[in-house]
Amino acid sequence: MKRILKAISILLLAFLVGCSGTKEETKVFTKKQSGVTMELTYYYKGDKVVKQTSKNTIVYADLGLTKEQVKKQLDPVAKKYQGIEGLEDKLDFQETQALETLTIDYSKAKLSQLKGIPGITVNAEDGQDVSMKKSEEWLKQQGFTEKK
Repeated sequence: MKRILKAISILLLAFLVGCSGTKEETKVFTKKQSGVTMELTYYYKGDKVVKQTSKNTIVYADLGLTKEQVKKQLDPVAKKYQGIEGLEDKLDFQETQALETLTIDYSKAKLSQLKGIPGITVNAEDGQDVSMKKSEEWLKQQGFTEKK
């Protein structure tokens, strides 16, 4: 009986330790540049990024453009985002600004399909995980700051 309880205790401990390492965490990075405020949220487990969202606020006046001019520039780019599994893009052209929300679900997306799309940088190949550590290093090199 003691052996069975000990074996169950060991299995339960191994299960709990295994589960504790799979907790999803988030990191948020921001940058303001040329009339655009970017907020990137990374969802990750360990070093593996599982999802990423980008919320961009584009103020027309800060760019010296009208709503129609910004729409004309963004619509062709947004069309390139359509039909790619694991990628979702939403554009909302408001009176004084445009709001864009881009979501990449790395469990569904093929990284090779994301490469070459304007506004998306991927430093991994199909079948590889996107590294949180490498992503964070790259973002900081690009002038993003981590939001605490």
